[in-house]
Amino acid sequence: MKKVILLGLLAACVSLGACDKLFKVQSPQRKPGYWVETIQSDRSPTPIVSKWCFDAASDRRMPVLPKGPRRAGSCPKFAISKDGDNYVVDSVCNLGQSGMTITSHAVISGDYTSKYSIVSTVDIEGASDPAHNGKHSTSVTAVYQGADCPSELSPGQMERPDGTVEDMAQLRGGGFTGGGGGGNHGGGNSTASNATASNNTAPANSMGH
Repeated sequence: MKKVILLGLLAACVSLGACDKLFKVQSPQRKPGYWVETIQSDRSPTPIVSKWCFDAASDRRMPVLPKGPRRAGSCPKFAISKDGDNYVVDSVCNLGQSGMTITSHAVISGDYTSKYSIVSTVDIEGASDPAHNGKHSTSVTAVYQGADCPSELSPGQMERPDGTVEDMAQLRGGGFTGGGGGGNHGGGNSTASNATASNNTAPANSMGH
């Protein structure tokens, strides 16, 4: 299950943008309202589903495109480009003393007023658990449900798969970034054990991410 969550968090990082430095390609703006994000991984048949309530402010906080690595030097490669109407994110990131390197490629496409997707591949090397190493694929689908969010969600909040509601600002600071964009992203939330991965790598962000 940890492997599935790790991949989900990486996927979400693209859509949610869990880092700080904004790059040259401007992120598209998703339509304000209620979005549902589903993350599917080749490591598990069980999808991860989260709910997101966006207004203009939270969309800026959790943009569809990721921002740059939070820690200087953690990602020797990080690039966002456009291929027609699609956005492409490529990165190589090193997770500090763990010795783990994550190489990722993600394509973000769709209509940010109704439905968009993030398809990513991730190659993990040097993980302490050898089972995490190797190539993985993840897809994130975010679907607009309407202008009105559920009563349990206020603008700027998301609901994890377990029903826990959190402010997106807390996710941005704490690790899981699943909804904006895209982002854990995505399915939306992070655990302490995976916070480092979701904060310091580009693809693989959920709704941001």
